[in-house]
Amino acid sequence: MNKEPCQVMVELNQKFNGNFEKWKVLGEKNIGNTFLSLQCVALVGEILGKRKHSKHHDICCKIYDEIFSDGVAALYLASNAMDKPANIVLRRVFELGLAALYLWDMPHMAFSWDQHDQDLSFSEMLSHINSKGYISYVNEENNSCVEGELISSKRAQEIYGILSDIVHGKIATFESSMADRFKFVKGDWEDFVKLIEEVVLMLLKAYLDRFDLEEEIFEKLPQAKKMVR
Repeated sequence: MNKEPCQVMVELNQKFNGNFEKWKVLGEKNIGNTFLSLQCVALVGEILGKRKHSKHHDICCKIYDEIFSDGVAALYLASNAMDKPANIVLRRVFELGLAALYLWDMPHMAFSWDQHDQDLSFSEMLSHINSKGYISYVNEENNSCVEGELISSKRAQEIYGILSDIVHGKIATFESSMADRFKFVKGDWEDFVKLIEEVVLMLLKAYLDRFDLEEEIFEKLPQAKKMVR
């Protein structure tokens, strides 16, 4: 490549601007449910901020706004056909979303994560919140009757595996050798929207079950009731 670095950057900007223009003229963008789910997630953080009864809950409540911001950023990246970055950010959404739930009842882990660079394992967090003991705890706390898992372990691990393959650069995920690389493709956009909608709704339903928030969420965002149920 003989082009000047700045020229490469200019041409990339033009390409991605062109991708966004193609996205803008789509008849159906199908992002309403994802945005509504993200709004609900942010509202969960706002409500829990008024319920907190431990200093570590301040850490947890900050996560919900970050999930909203990352979710919107992921959609924007995908609308520009930056599919790999969009999926990488979506994995972050999934990890943070699980952490928000897991850390609420684990103060020592919250401070280890916040102050001592403790890594959180997706599999361990998922196993913890789906354990029989944790489900019993949730039911006793809320006088509820949650059965089974808060989040489907099988599906969550499947999605996380797909996203991790992209993060870790498996050859099957390479885009640089494709004929339509870095071009807006309607099918790719639709696939991403379905995936992010599934991830965010999965997290939201878990929050509603864990914190018994349906009544408060539906009062402020009544349009979410049909989506969640």
